[in-house]
Formats: sequence, structure tokens, C-alpha cells
Amino acid sequence: MKRGYADTPEGQIHYHAHGRGEPLLLLHETPRSARSFAPIMRQLGGRFRCIAPDTLGFGCSDPLPAKATMQDLARNMTHFLDALGIGRAHVLGFHTGNKIAAAMAAAHPDRVSKTVLVGMTHSLVVSRKDRDAAIMNIVRKYMTAYRRSPDGGHLVRAWAADYHSLAGIWWDPAVMTGRRITDAALRRQESRMIEMIECRRSIKQIYAMNFGFDMAATLRRVRQPSLVIECRMPEETHLGAQGPKMLRLLRRGALVTLKNAGFDATDARAADIARAASRFLLDGKSR
Repeated sequence: MKRGYADTPEGQIHYHAHGRGEPLLLLHETPRSARSFAPIMRQLGGRFRCIAPDTLGFGCSDPLPAKATMQDLARNMTHFLDALGIGRAHVLGFHTGNKIAAAMAAAHPDRVSKTVLVGMTHSLVVSRKDRDAAIMNIVRKYMTAYRRSPDGGHLVRAWAADYHSLAGIWWDPAVMTGRRITDAALRRQESRMIEMIECRRSIKQIYAMNFGFDMAATLRRVRQPSLVIECRMPEETHLGAQGPKMLRLLRRGALVTLKNAGFDATDARAADIARAASRFLLDGKSR
């Protein structure tokens, strides 16, 4: 797995690269970074030139510009492809990444070959109002605004809230109460802690950008073949399956549903996502 930096008009982009073949751009979720795609890149590297950037404000890339939108991040990714000398690429996005991928396909069709839009059900809800409500139930802890005080007390309260979130990752019950604690599991938690610290100043802004994004209107403008991978969890059954609704908005869409796939899907279900993406991206080509 190689790493590098690319200069764009919006700032430097740090990225991971692996494999050979047609370019495949992988766009990560919030609050993660390109590290989260390492398992999928290892699966797909034999067929594709996988490139996973840290989007602006995340990982080791430069900060998010003030008042940025998903469309701005989509434009930045075209500049990133320019910097790497790539004219056209497939794009796979998970959660926040699926919004950027859809925006790229809609606004820059000459740069995107096929799209793979991956997400848990709450991330794929077609109705903007309902999706915003579903996402807010998950990210509310990041959106708290503290009343400014002259002594900086509001900053301390925000600092304490961030520490509480970090402690929840460090002492993740799913890891600590397991039958056996492994060094590999603790290393994954360590990586998550680092990612959270790197993006803590961008989380509130990026979720506000999610709330301002009209997924339905964007999907109606996508002309490229698109695969929707809906990750279903029992606790999101009340939201209803969203993949079929997305297909009704896409001109050339396909759907794969993964049961019991959650926030860790890019790791725990890497093989399933890679298999579905590879079949779709290679469809109609010699294997």
C-alpha cells in the first residue's frame, strides 16, 4: 500500500494507492479516513488501480474550506484526479463518500465511468427531510453548539464532549467485553482514535453539508451505470429499504443488499463489498 500527496487548488490531498488496472476512486465515510478502505483495496488491487484519498478536513489532508458543499468536494476530487493524471475513473463512496460520488457523477459525467454507492439505510434515505432526521439521531452529539463565554468556557465544554467521544472509542465495549482481546483489535481502535482526532474540527461542518445535500435531485442527474449497496441492520428496519427507491431515481441502476452490515462494513464486510463492486465494474468486460 503506497501513500502520497497531491496538490489541488483547494489544498493538499493525502492518499493511499494500491493495485493495477482501471482507476477506482474510493471515498470514505465520516468520521474516518482513507485508512478505512485498506481491506477493500487489498481485495480489489488485482483488478483495479485503487486510490483512496483523505477528503479535505480528514486524515492528513488540508482543512475543509469554510462554507464548502458536497459539490465543492466533488469538484475537488476532479482536481485530485487531474493531479494524478487520471482523466476518468470509477468511483465508490461509503456514507459521506456516496454523496460526493453521486455529486461527481452528476456534475462531472466526463470524469466518472461507473459509481458504487454504499451505505447503511440511514445514509441512503431518499427523502431529504427523513434522511436528515435519521442522520441527526446518530450524530446529534457532534452538533451541539455551546453559548460563547468571554472566559472560553464554551471551548472547554466542547473539548470535554470530544474527549467523551474519544473515550467511547478507546474503551469500545464491543472490543473490551469480547471473549478474547487481540492486539489487532486494539490497533484498529487506535487507528480510529487517530482518525477522530484528525477530523474533530471538521465533523460538525461535514454533517451540516450532508444535511444540505439533495440526494434525490442529484441521483436524477446521474447517467452512468450505478450500483447501490445497501447495508441493512435490524435497528434501521423502521426506515424501510431505500435501495429500491434509489433505483427508481437512477437511469441505469443495480442493487445489492447486505444484511447485518453496519458502520464497520468496509472492514467486516470488505470481501462482500469488493465482490459486488468488482462484478458490477467488470460487467461486460473480459475477466
